[in-house]
Amino acid sequence: MNTILGNHSEHQLLSRYDPLERILVADDFDDGMRGWQTLFPDYDGITDYPGKHPNIDPLDKVVAASREDGRLRFDLQSPAGRRGLPMLSTLTSWDIGTYGSWDGCYALKIPTIARAGSKGVALKRLACPWWKKFRVETYFTYKAEPCDFQLGEQDVRSVFLTFDVMDPHHIKSAGEQPVRWWPGVRYHNAQDGRLINRWQGDFSGSVGVMDGPWEYLDDGAQELGFNRSPTKYQWHYLRFTFDLAKREYADLHCYGQEFDVAGRRHVQDPPLTGWRASAEKCPGLIAVVFGIETNSPKRCFLYLDSVVVSASDK
Repeated sequence: MNTILGNHSEHQLLSRYDPLERILVADDFDDGMRGWQTLFPDYDGITDYPGKHPNIDPLDKVVAASREDGRLRFDLQSPAGRRGLPMLSTLTSWDIGTYGSWDGCYALKIPTIARAGSKGVALKRLACPWWKKFRVETYFTYKAEPCDFQLGEQDVRSVFLTFDVMDPHHIKSAGEQPVRWWPGVRYHNAQDGRLINRWQGDFSGSVGVMDGPWEYLDDGAQELGFNRSPTKYQWHYLRFTFDLAKREYADLHCYGQEFDVAGRRHVQDPPLTGWRASAEKCPGLIAVVFGIETNSPKRCFLYLDSVVVSASDK
């Protein structure tokens, strides 16, 4: 392979991963943002789906008003509200300067805002032409902002990897109604002043793609390395696979440990209705969402060195 991604060949990047046979994404963030973005509202959905955003006006009205008053920010009124924006980072710190990523100069930094319970996310919207297994892999690390020069291990509430999946239209042509579902996993790091260190799955959520309810895995206990300084980073490998055809989880692996999720399903309870259940205009969408949640009124950061997304038609 001769394709160059930043300072690494594609072959060198993929040698660190275990992809399925169809590689959709091989993102090394030394080469830029690579199409990852934050969560923002469906602007057209206000008029297309009445009642979707009842607390905000239609976009054309807001834009017209904002020309007269610059304080009228549509994105700050939306359900997403104030949020941290994903960005490239060299992991600069107050004590050692620029740290760099796990294998290069830049990582994708996903920050929260400084408010307990806030989440920061980065997502990439894909359409997968192979409708069997789907796998996401990354090398990641996480930290609390060292603004108080404390370790901050309990300031990080969770890190998560979740998906917004909408069946393609050919499902309907085959006689089955397209379904929207939200497979996802979450590492519950700490809460209420104590470390928890357990993996969870989203098997029944119908509130939001990032909101659970999260169910602890029976074998989900795992202590990830946080290290002993607020500016020391320890990187971990993560792999999550699910079966699009069966609508089942296939595997979860983190940092050398396999977790028993095979055959588990995500079935909304209660079922999605209205615009939330619709796959209209988004057939075959798979939105890959990485995120982090803070326990405290200071920012926490999830860093991704690189991400590989692959699929299988077998």
